[in-house]
Amino acid sequence: MNDLKSAFRQLLKNPGFAAVAVLTLALGIGATTAIFSVVHAVLLRPLPYREPERLMTVMHGEGGPAAAADFLDWKAQNQSFESLVCAEGWMPNLTGRDKPEQLWGLHLSEGTFEMLGVAAMLGRTFTAEECLPGKGLLVVLSYDLWRRRFNADTNILGQILKLDGEAHTVIGVMPPKFRFTPYWITWAEMWAPLPLADRAHNRGGNSLRVLGRLKPGVSNAQAQTDMDAICKRLAQQYPDSSNARGVRVVPLQEKAVGNVRPALLVLLGAVCFVLLIACANVANLLLARAASRQKEIAIRPALGASRWRTIRQLFTESVLLSLLGGTLGLLLANWGVALLKAGFSTQERTFGFVFQRFEDIGLNLAVLSSARAAGD
Repeated sequence: MNDLKSAFRQLLKNPGFAAVAVLTLALGIGATTAIFSVVHAVLLRPLPYREPERLMTVMHGEGGPAAAADFLDWKAQNQSFESLVCAEGWMPNLTGRDKPEQLWGLHLSEGTFEMLGVAAMLGRTFTAEECLPGKGLLVVLSYDLWRRRFNADTNILGQILKLDGEAHTVIGVMPPKFRFTPYWITWAEMWAPLPLADRAHNRGGNSLRVLGRLKPGVSNAQAQTDMDAICKRLAQQYPDSSNARGVRVVPLQEKAVGNVRPALLVLLGAVCFVLLIACANVANLLLARAASRQKEIAIRPALGASRWRTIRQLFTESVLLSLLGGTLGLLLANWGVALLKAGFSTQERTFGFVFQRFEDIGLNLAVLSSARAAGD
């Protein structure tokens, strides 16, 4: 405590030095922490699904959708995926309520929610039988749509919605923040079954986005080899199909992040250099101050202070500077994160999954640990 009191007195005696040192550290730590919070939220956090490292996208060519018949063949013939599902865009018009509205939705094949490992918050999702043609028109709502258009009505299950003039029965509401297929139409607000039986021989009109869960122990490379062999067989069997373009098996997280990864890593590297420059400047300030305190440091041993006592006092002063700089840096980082989130608040459809992750950016334990390391 005596060392701490003495350190405070030393800083108050030199307010110019203290202000410059603390502000320099705060700018370096604040910028680094703010950008690392973005990198952590977008690149490092796993996807909010069950065992997300096993989730893959299967794309025609360099990233295109698949035809229904091709998807069904992939599903039947592959040896690498525990499950293979698909989704198709849907823009129904909701009528019969206060005011008509065009909504974004997705038609999903059987087992999609089970593959992701996400259950409905209210009610249930659809079964395999309900994905067959003529088995009824069902719909699962997003949490946001349930609150926005239906006032979070807990009696929503079983109600009938007019979508494109057809009566759909509400069977479930998904949990808050649930988004499906985080690289494509992440703003969808409802999901309905996707019957494929009537398109089992259709190898044109590619419109299905395909996702799969690898079997335990199967690598991405093994799945790619498996799918290449299937496409080669199908291309020979159906020369006019698009299988000749081949497929790409890509981890879902990698596809979701897309081209944002290099930009964020470059930005993180840049702010780390800013932090290094800030630390170098503060080190020079401390050296200059130490040179001006040579007489004081020389007097301390003459008055009986041990070498360790003097080192401890100087160390306490440095720690106090880092704590003050780190605290102010966290305040600047929190302000910077708020600015970043505000800048992306209207860009949901442009940035998709990245926008969703921006909603979750914050100074969590991992980010605070990085800030502490920067302060050290």
